[in-house]
Amino acid sequence: MSRTKNKMKRRYLSATLMCLCLFFSMASTAQDLNLKTLEGNATSLSNQLSKTMWTLVMVWTTYCGECAKQYDEISAFHQSNKKFRLRVLGVSLDGLNQRTKVRQYARIKNHTFPSVLAESENFSNKYKELTGAPFTGTPTYMLFDRGQSIQAYMDGPISIDALERFIDQSGQSKG
Repeated sequence: MSRTKNKMKRRYLSATLMCLCLFFSMASTAQDLNLKTLEGNATSLSNQLSKTMWTLVMVWTTYCGECAKQYDEISAFHQSNKKFRLRVLGVSLDGLNQRTKVRQYARIKNHTFPSVLAESENFSNKYKELTGAPFTGTPTYMLFDRGQSIQAYMDGPISIDALERFIDQSGQSKG
């Protein structure tokens, strides 16, 4: 019984550490990436990032099954944090000309966070500039601090618990 508990504890700690290790601190500031709002207005990544709180960027597409599994949790996270601590910004890679489709999809999936549109190739290039890593697909997450510097990124599904721990640790030492 005790051995089983210890194994479970080790697995849990290993999984938590792996999640945190996937985050990679960097001091790179958001570079402009041409985006379009769901209303059709031109904007940029730096204009969309908050200057008063952290911003979690969720990169998604309408055809990403893993993204769809994350929407409820990410929406709830956005709702509970958006006034004081952190906001979520969605970046859809469906393309700049797909705003009607993306807007309808976001409404059906009950996204509570705002989303903007980007072209996949342009986003991939900017992602590599910001992170030094190749863009591998959706969902992908990027975490920016109040100074619009990228603090972490992760490809694949995200654990809200690991994200909150990372923000708590980073927020105490960084603005």
